[in-house]
Amino acid sequence: MKTNQSHPAPAEAPLLRSYMPELDVVRGLAIIFVLFYHGVAPPLNATLSRPARIAYEVSQRGWVGVNLFFVLSGFLITGILLDSRKRNDYFRHFYLRRARRILPALYALLLILVASGYISWRFLVLAALFFANGSSLFGVGLQYPPFWSLAVEEHFYLVWPILVRKFSERTLMAGLASIAIVTPAVRAAGFVLAGRQPDFVGLLTWFNLDGLAAGALLAIWLRQPTFHRLHLKRAAMPMLVAGVCVFLLLPSGRLMNVMFSATACNVASAGLLSSVMLLGTSRWHNLVARPFLMFFGYISYGLYLAHVLAFRIAEILISGVGWVSASPTFLMAQRFFIGSGLAIAVAYLSRRSLEEKFLRSRSVAKHPALSTEPVVVER
Repeated sequence: MKTNQSHPAPAEAPLLRSYMPELDVVRGLAIIFVLFYHGVAPPLNATLSRPARIAYEVSQRGWVGVNLFFVLSGFLITGILLDSRKRNDYFRHFYLRRARRILPALYALLLILVASGYISWRFLVLAALFFANGSSLFGVGLQYPPFWSLAVEEHFYLVWPILVRKFSERTLMAGLASIAIVTPAVRAAGFVLAGRQPDFVGLLTWFNLDGLAAGALLAIWLRQPTFHRLHLKRAAMPMLVAGVCVFLLLPSGRLMNVMFSATACNVASAGLLSSVMLLGTSRWHNLVARPFLMFFGYISYGLYLAHVLAFRIAEILISGVGWVSASPTFLMAQRFFIGSGLAIAVAYLSRRSLEEKFLRSRSVAKHPALSTEPVVVER
């Protein structure tokens, strides 16, 4: 197995490089959060043991992986755009490589889903055109939920390169700060207009812009002439601690959680990303150069695409071998391990075959950052 490996770093390597292996660790951590979020699920109407119930409750915090992914995407994509915006082929350069990275595996999965009857032809069309997060507006249910965040990502890819090309960095930072401030209010308005539904989750793009904005702000800040590494050292841990504390201590009211739980996660994610970058370029780089997490970062796109279907297949296999009479805790564990194993195997095969055929092109090889995984996780 050939994966990207970290190399010994000097006492303080540059924060920004063409390939930043420590970000694979962040990506790997985010996809593991999502894997636990979807994979740990008890049978219907089951009574779990106390340890199993605690495991389930903890796993349901795994949706924070979506915020970590969005912040990471905003950071990486903005950096790519800033570093290439003087190119004559700026737009072609960006969109062609995004298409090569995302579309082959995505469309292969869509064909499998529609052929198996998992999704309808109407949903296939919406997902293929990146409208899955607004499928309800077309009278179609969200039949394969992970596609909602892929739609958010694609909308970001569509609009953000135009703005980066047109406006100065100072103007972009002002706009991004405004987005980060306004988005919680937009979520609150959506919650109220939806009738304060207890299960409300804002899937539409404008409910999820603050995470992308936080990452983009970080990318621009690190490229300012006045920026110094010491500035990030002073900001990274306070952001991480403040975000985690606000997330854990938010009042139980549904409105407050709709508004600010994602905001707190975005702040914590920006702090975590900053901390990992600092450690990964210091003499302590071995603390974050974890092969296990880097492997999950390496396969994260395929794992995202496959994992929900894999867990459904695991349920069918468990039913087929007569384990339905087993204890709920045993069934929950079996579903998680069988589904996770299947998803990881498929993701690795996808990365080594289908995906890398498009990543080996000479133009992508010249710009390693363009081969980074898109942020496509389901909350």
